[in-house]
Formats: sequence, structure tokens, C-alpha cells
Amino acid sequence: MKSIKIRKSGTFYVVFDNDCYILYLLLDYKIINNKVGFPTSALTKVINVLEEKKINYEVIGEDKYMNFKTANRYDKFMKLGKEKYEKNIHFQDIMDKIKKASPTKIEKILLTIEDILDE
Repeated sequence: MKSIKIRKSGTFYVVFDNDCYILYLLLDYKIINNKVGFPTSALTKVINVLEEKKINYEVIGEDKYMNFKTANRYDKFMKLGKEKYEKNIHFQDIMDKIKKASPTKIEKILLTIEDILDE
């Protein structure tokens, strides 16, 4: 059964790969190099959120874990987190292009956005 694997690394805990998207979605933690880190002082908060959402987790080396068995919602929140992350990356790409655009293009873009939002 899938679960978030939380590993201690110095004064931080880290999660990798698909687990990152869940913490990104639920706690707005930043993903860097396919990894999310948070301070050891935040572990209780992270665990409380995971338990509230019924997401299996395991704190490697500390005998802290939760198994919601068939009620585990790992896949649901991983998918939602990945979608949010991909939309944010797309948005940032667009913002980077806008920053490089000429003042005339920026004005056209803003007018188009306003027209769409006013529909």
C-alpha cells in the first residue's frame, strides 16, 4: 500500500518523488529537485495533516507510521498535488514570457485577460 516516506536529514525531514506533490498541495511546501524538506519542528503538523486527510505515512527510523488500509487516500492527493504543481509551472512559464514582452504586447495581454475575466 502506498505511503509517504518521511526521512530525517540533519535538522530537516525530507520526502521525495510523488510524495512531494502531496505536501506541496496540503502544506504549500516548495518542491526543489524532486524533494520537499521541512524542519523537524514541523513533523507533528505534517503528521496531523496526513492523518486528517487519511494518507498513509511512515517516518523512517522512528517507528511512526499510519496505515489507513483501504481508506488510504494517497493516490487521490498525489494526483491533485501533481495537477496543482503542473498548473503552477505553466503559470510561471507564462509569467516569464510576459515579463520579457514589449509594453505593447503586455497591454494587449492584459486587455485580453480582462475581457475573459469579465465574461
